[in-house]
Amino acid sequence: MKKIRIIIAAALAMSLTACSFFNKDNSIENDIEASSQEAVNEYSCQVSLEGGSGRATVESPAKVVVEGDNKTVRLVWSSSNYDYMVVDGKHYDNEAVPGKNSVFTIPFDSYDEAFTVIGDTTAMSTPHEIEYLITVYSPSKGVLIGQSVPLESEEKSSEDEAVVLGDLKYIDSLKLQYATQFTVDYYEDEAGNNFSFITIGSEGTKQYFLYGNGSSKVVGLSSNITTLESVDKTYLISTSVMDLVSSIDGLNYVRLSGTDSKDWYIDEAKKKMKQGDILYAGKYSAPDYELLLTEGCNFAIENTMIYHKPSVKEKLESLGIPVMVEYSSYEKSPLGRLEWIKLYGVLYNRLDKANEVFEAQVDRVGKVESKTNTGLKVAVFSITSNGQVVVRRPGDYISTMVEMASGKYVPANLKNTDDNVISTVKITMEDFYMQASDADILIYNSTIQGEVSSIQELVARAEILGDFKAVKDNKVYCLEKSYFQRTGDVAELIEDINNILVDENEPLSFIYHIED
Repeated sequence: MKKIRIIIAAALAMSLTACSFFNKDNSIENDIEASSQEAVNEYSCQVSLEGGSGRATVESPAKVVVEGDNKTVRLVWSSSNYDYMVVDGKHYDNEAVPGKNSVFTIPFDSYDEAFTVIGDTTAMSTPHEIEYLITVYSPSKGVLIGQSVPLESEEKSSEDEAVVLGDLKYIDSLKLQYATQFTVDYYEDEAGNNFSFITIGSEGTKQYFLYGNGSSKVVGLSSNITTLESVDKTYLISTSVMDLVSSIDGLNYVRLSGTDSKDWYIDEAKKKMKQGDILYAGKYSAPDYELLLTEGCNFAIENTMIYHKPSVKEKLESLGIPVMVEYSSYEKSPLGRLEWIKLYGVLYNRLDKANEVFEAQVDRVGKVESKTNTGLKVAVFSITSNGQVVVRRPGDYISTMVEMASGKYVPANLKNTDDNVISTVKITMEDFYMQASDADILIYNSTIQGEVSSIQELVARAEILGDFKAVKDNKVYCLEKSYFQRTGDVAELIEDINNILVDENEPLSFIYHIED
C-alpha cells in the first residue's frame, strides 16, 4: 500500500500537543498557560465523533475558541446534508454555503469529556435527527498515534514512505484489491517480532488496533490504540463475520456468539454451538457479561449496530474486552465486502487460507463478468405487512451483483439515496410499478416477510403484481433468507442470477423459481 504520510513516533509525540495554541499572528506558542491570559484564545484541537450509523465524520483538528469560561468548537462535517444541530436544547444553524460540507460552531463545557449533539440530516427521504457524541481533546493531551504529517511530495521513495509507530519499523502492507474500509500495516521491533497495525474505517480513521503474535508489549503507544494480545476467545456478534471465519477454518477462535444456534444458517456454527464449543452470550444490545467474564472473553467483533447502544461497547471495554466494530457494510463492491476475510485471516493466523478463498471467488466472478451483458431488467424486492415495497438501494451490494451478473437493476431512480448507508429503501407500490412493472425478472427477498412458495401467494400480498411482465412470463424467483448470513458466497449468487438471465438451467444455490 502506497504510503503518503508519516505517523509520529512516540518520542516526537511527547513534544507535541493534540491542541495547539495560536496567537494573534497565528504562530504556535509553547507556553499555553502564559498565553491563556489573552481575552480570546484560539486552539486547533483534536476532535472525535461517535454515534449514528458510524459513516459521518468531522474534520480533526478543529478550531476551538475560548473566551473566559466559554468554549466553542467549529465542526466541519463530511456531508452537506445537515441543516441544524441541537446542543442542550438550543438550535444552531448550518454556517456553510449551499452545496458545501455542513459547518456548525457549537459550545461545549469540558475538554476530554463526550457531550451529546443532535444533528438533523436531510439525506434520507424525510429529515431525521441523529444523536452523536463529540469529544474535544484538551491542550494537555499528547499527539494521537494516527495523526499524520503530510510529506512534502507524494512521489517519495519506499524509504521515505515508511511509517514509524513508536519504536516499530514499518515493513509492508496487506495487499487489498477492492476493500476500502480497513488496512493492515506490518511492523517489526528490534528483536524481529512481527506486529500488524489494523485501521478500521476510511476517511478520519474510526478505530485502531495493534495485534502482536505473542511478542512482548510495545512501549510508547498512544492510549487510543487497543492492543490485542490474544483473540482465541472471541465474542462474535456480527453475523456477517461468522461465515467468513468459518470458511477459513477459524471458528476455534470463537468461543461466544451473539446469535443463538436456532438462528444460524451456517452449518459449522450451528454444529459447534450444539456441541458446546461456542456458547450463546446474548445479542449485541444485551450481552451476558457474567458469562463473558467466566469464559475469559478477550475480544469482541461488533457491527455498526453497536453505535445504537454505545453503553454496551463502553461496558465491554471497561471489563477489559477489546471491541472491534467492522465496517464491511460500507463497502460499495461485493468483492470489497468479501475481502474482509483477509482481516480475519490476519487476526486468526489464517491469512493463506483467506487469500485462497478470496481468489477463488474473484476468479469465478470474473468468468461471469466476462460474459455479454443481457440488458435484461431485474428487480429485487419484498413487501411489508402494510403494503410498502422494500427494494435494494442502487449501488447496494445486491443490486451491484445484478449488474455483475449481466443484468440491469431496477428501480434505478430513487431519491435521496446517495448518502444513505442503509441498503434498503421503502417505496410505494405505485412507484415500484412505474419503474419495475416491465422488469424481465423479479426476485423476492424473503428476509422481511418470509419466503413465498407460489405466484398465487405472492400476488395475494399485492394484487397489482399480477400485471407485472415477469409474473405473466413466469419469471419470478425467491432469494432464500439464509443467504444474508452467507457472506462468503458472492460468486454463488452472481452465478445464480446469471443462470436465470441466460436460461442455462444450471442448479441454483440460493434462489429458487416460484411457480403457480
